[in-house]
Amino acid sequence: MNTDYLRYFSTLAELQHYGNAAKALNISQPGLSHAIRSLEEDFGLPLFEKTGRNVRLSPYGLDLKKQIDVILNGLDELNQKISDFHREDKVIRIASVYPLAGSFIPELIQSCSVKFPFSIYNGMTPDILQGLENMTYDLGFCSASPTSELFEYYPVQKSYIGIVVPKGHALSQKKAFDFQDITTYPQIFFTRTSPMRKLQERIYTNYKLPVTPACEAEEIEVILNMIEHGFGISVLPYLDIFKNRNVEVLQLSETDLESTFYAVRRRDGIRSQGEKAIWSQIVHNSNHQKCP
Repeated sequence: MNTDYLRYFSTLAELQHYGNAAKALNISQPGLSHAIRSLEEDFGLPLFEKTGRNVRLSPYGLDLKKQIDVILNGLDELNQKISDFHREDKVIRIASVYPLAGSFIPELIQSCSVKFPFSIYNGMTPDILQGLENMTYDLGFCSASPTSELFEYYPVQKSYIGIVVPKGHALSQKKAFDFQDITTYPQIFFTRTSPMRKLQERIYTNYKLPVTPACEAEEIEVILNMIEHGFGISVLPYLDIFKNRNVEVLQLSETDLESTFYAVRRRDGIRSQGEKAIWSQIVHNSNHQKCP
């Protein structure tokens, strides 16, 4: 079935005049007549009736037009989708955990040698990995390395573990303290869905101390808000975003544990030039990561 002929049919049905329809379609009138005859031969049905100099849809044509409109609308949507894909091919869809989205990723992109449009979405690591798997995102920045062979990844930032307290907290007045000292204050933890929670639990396990959260939150922003409002203190990796908050980070010298953030992408896929540029910069930087 010739889809152009279906569009000719739809235009003629709307304008009800061969000359006007041919002009609107930018084709010759004999060409339009041939197309309509071809459709009628294919269907074995008369599609139009003459009314003086004009035409109108036959009863068969009226009924078939409903189905033809569905086909043409579907083709229009398909063409629009293909057009969108061509535009989106140049837009890098980046998903990131909150700590890296504010400055790290813009600075990384700025350091690339080529310019390209990009979008940044915030999310939790499990959701980001799911989005990478179903191709919703092109690149992900996560707080844990993936376990699936579907992905490849590189470390992009390492941080020491510290005790985050409100400014002026009693612990910040001490010249020295040990991990046991912090357990006398309410503890704020990530929820169990966060890879950061596993890191926190590992530290407590190393010191043979129970994990007893006073409160929990999924996002670092919420945890910082609770610390600032005096709900407790938290064992966290150092992050640059702490500089702009009313908190202090006390380095925990007793442990050599550190937190690592990773850049992740699918091993297989069609890469745009922008994505290639970002990943090349990540690989270049990966051997030069240091704790702040």
